[in-house]
This record gives sequence, structure tokens and C-alpha cells, in this order.
Amino acid sequence: MRFIRFLCSVFVGLFFLAACGDTGPVKIGFIAGLSGPESDAGNDALNALKLAAKQVNDTGGINGRMIEIIPRDDQKSPEIAQNHVREFKELGVEAIVGPIISSIGMAMLPVINELGIVTISPTISAADFAGFRDNLFRMNTTTRENARAYAKHNINDGHRRVAIALDGQNRAFTDSWYREFLLEFDALDGLVVSKVWINVDDVSHAQAATELLSEDPGAIVFITNSTDGASLAREIRKLSSDVPLYAAEWAGSDTLIELGGDAVEGMELAQAYDRYDANPIFQKFSADYSAMFDSEPGYGAVLTYDAATVLFAAMRTKHPDQSLADALTNLPPQQGLHQELVFDAFGDGNRNIYFVIIKDGKFIRSGTHD
Repeated sequence: MRFIRFLCSVFVGLFFLAACGDTGPVKIGFIAGLSGPESDAGNDALNALKLAAKQVNDTGGINGRMIEIIPRDDQKSPEIAQNHVREFKELGVEAIVGPIISSIGMAMLPVINELGIVTISPTISAADFAGFRDNLFRMNTTTRENARAYAKHNINDGHRRVAIALDGQNRAFTDSWYREFLLEFDALDGLVVSKVWINVDDVSHAQAATELLSEDPGAIVFITNSTDGASLAREIRKLSSDVPLYAAEWAGSDTLIELGGDAVEGMELAQAYDRYDANPIFQKFSADYSAMFDSEPGYGAVLTYDAATVLFAAMRTKHPDQSLADALTNLPPQQGLHQELVFDAFGDGNRNIYFVIIKDGKFIRSGTHD
């Protein structure tokens, strides 16, 4: 009889433990660069995740469980990012949103696979991530599609001789982007007349500008972040007032315009969202974001909100015996801010590409490449 009572007490205890697990918060880790001069995209992304979580919590959470966001600053350090992943495992996070740049994603990849933590990056795009079934899901188009679109865009604009500046601090992205651009540009009879690495070997932006212009290129392409892109543009405009400038999509935040001023007027670049889209879903998101954070959402915010949309939908609909990774890859298309969101069998997403030009201190849409 005592044994039966003991078993009953065990079963009751297990029942309450399970109940507590089902009603506790849904812990979501967030990793991005949240400090320093190039932290705008990371903070925009965190804001969008907070907005998405608030909206879900205000309507009852995920199956009655409230979402708790646990943010961490990777400080652009691969080692710090890896340690944050391990910390998240100890904290019992159910998924990670982030990182923002590809070099950090490359460092995190073996750790999230080892620990089995599903991670959705809104923005990383190095082609080396694509085509693998692992725990890393990506919302963004790869450098293969983006860089090749830039190559075609330059040829169509009549620029067959270009110089290129590359950021040495995010080589997972810049190497991939440059490789894909070069393959397409060469096939179209274009020629890269010079390339300069920045953020390595103490090369100043003034020195880089002189070297970029040394072979009289028809255009200059920056594969850099927004802060370095703005600084390079200012140095180039001291030496040349009319050479056309292009920046890789990575630089496409408002910081580029704020720091670049007149030097970035006329610069062209691609973005993964249309800031002038009139559809009501995007307009509501923009209004909600502005009301909550008193600023306009950038590309990091848009892609992160879409990442949260698919993550929360998969968490809400997955079967008890189904892994979150499996739920994400089998999730029906979800309506995003601009387009339907869906992952392929490898957890790779895709985005429309919108080319914009900077005019009068604003990004103005110049065309679309799907």
C-alpha cells in the first residue's frame, strides 16, 4: 500500500513538473552587435524582436506561455558569441535569433549544432551557409544572388571597370560576396581593376581611397558596413566628385546617410525590403515600431520581424514529438511584411532584392531584381 502511495505521489509530482514546464516562459536568446559604431542593425533587430514578442504576449503568448527575450552583445567577437550560445543552453532557451553578420554566424555554427539549439539569422547571407541541413536557419538571400545582381547592375549602367573595397573584419561575408560578384562580372566581360582591404594592416580610409582611384575605375563598390562605407565615400569625394559609388547591401542602414552626408548622394545599393511598400501589413508594422521606439525600422528590424513571424508560428503549431527544426522546415508559407516566408529543406530562405539610390538624404527605390 505504501508503495502504491509512493507511485501516486511520484506521478503527481511529475504531472506538476510537466505542467510547470508547459506554462513557464518561452525563452528566446538574441545575439548581435549591440555596442560600438556599427551596432545600428543589431539594435534595430532587437527592437523588432521585442515588438513581435510583445504583440504575441498581448494576445496570450504561445499556447499560453509568455515569450521572454534574453539579449546578448556579441561585440563582433567569435569567442564571445560562442560563449553566449553555451550560456543560452544553460538558461534553457528554446531558440536563438541572430546573429547579424556572417563572420559571427560562422563561429556560432559548430556550437549551435553541437548543442542542438535552433538559430534563425535574419540577415547573414554568405553563400557558404546555404545547402546544409543543420540548426542554422537563414531569412536572407545569399551573397550569390545579391552580388551577381550587383554585377549585372554595374554592367547595365555601363561600368565595366570597377574598383572594390573589402572589409577584413567580416571576411565570411566579404570573401563570399566578392567571389560571387567576380564570377558574374567576369562572365559579363567586366574587369575589377583594383581591390583594397580595409580594417587590416592599418590601412587608413584616405589611403584606401587613393588606391581605389589609382586605376581610373568607372565605378567603386564598397563591400563594407555603413560606417566604413560613409567614411570611404567622404575620402573618395575629396579626390573625385563624380566617380559612381555602389555599396553592398550590408551598408544599407540610415547610418550610411547620417555619417556620409553629401558624399553618399547618388550612391546605389540593394536592400532586402521596400521601405515605401504601401501594403497594410508593412505599414502597420512601421507604425507600431515607430510608436514603440520613436524611430523608423531599418533592414535589420524588417528581417528580424519576419524571422520572429516564422519562429513563433512554428512554436505554436509544432507537435509535441516534433523538433523545432523539423517544424520550421515543414511550416506552410507565412505572410511576411513584404512577401511569403518559407524555408527550403536546408533551412534557407530567400528575399526579393530592391535597388535604391540615395537622393536628398533618402533611399529612393530605383528598381527590383527578384
